[in-house]
Amino acid sequence: MSLMHRAAASQRRPDSFSQRGFTLVELLVVLGVITVLMGIAIPALRTARLASLNTHDLSQIRQLGIAHLAYQATNTDHFVDVGLPHGGYGDEAASFAEVLGRYTDDIVMKSPLDTSPHWPWEVGGEGRGVEDDGGGPLRRTSYGMNNYLSRNYSPMVALYGPGHAADRVAKVRRPERIVCFLHMTPAGDFAVSDHPHVESWGAGDEPWQLASRQIAISAAEGADVIDPLATSNYGMLDGSTATIRFEDLYETSQRNAFDPSASLPPSGG
Repeated sequence: MSLMHRAAASQRRPDSFSQRGFTLVELLVVLGVITVLMGIAIPALRTARLASLNTHDLSQIRQLGIAHLAYQATNTDHFVDVGLPHGGYGDEAASFAEVLGRYTDDIVMKSPLDTSPHWPWEVGGEGRGVEDDGGGPLRRTSYGMNNYLSRNYSPMVALYGPGHAADRVAKVRRPERIVCFLHMTPAGDFAVSDHPHVESWGAGDEPWQLASRQIAISAAEGADVIDPLATSNYGMLDGSTATIRFEDLYETSQRNAFDPSASLPPSGG
């Protein structure tokens, strides 16, 4: 065979290496590597997304605090009030959820962390809210206000009468360490309220259990965590915000960052 014919035959002959393909072992190795990478990437993406949602949520709570300070400046230093009792319709016009909207255009009452079905439309816009099925009042805000700061729902008013509420800064020591705004629980009677009943949390040995029925103590975690280490986002009375563990805000009815007349927890607020 001539040199030219050999060259032509060589060009026509398939390359055995290029036709070999992947073996089963190689495919399994590739799949294993992909699985490991996904196992690393998915939790990291979830963590990044949750961090982004928390940043957004803290910004919204900060806007609540700014609006509240503006309200105080034009209302003889008095705090805004609440108006939506748990399980009932209440007086929405008196609630901070309605009133503070007049003091800034930046207030958003629905938290990006909120997954409650008690809104007029369920999260994501799919399906009707509970009211359409005869389920009662709807959720108007993700956030609640510390009822110790209320003129109408403060336990001090219930015990001692009007005028005994800590309803302005002059009646509060260390406002930078007293909780003002918090997350309401996404389900149950308190899901449609704009305030908890903090005075009821000290009735047992596990206040976080009682509190979790009224507020979302683990809103910042993106999961339902019921223990003293659960973290949520809070707005303090001076307008500052922070992500704080429940145990750092509430130990007992005599030591907490909600009742202005109580002692503060060592690391609270």
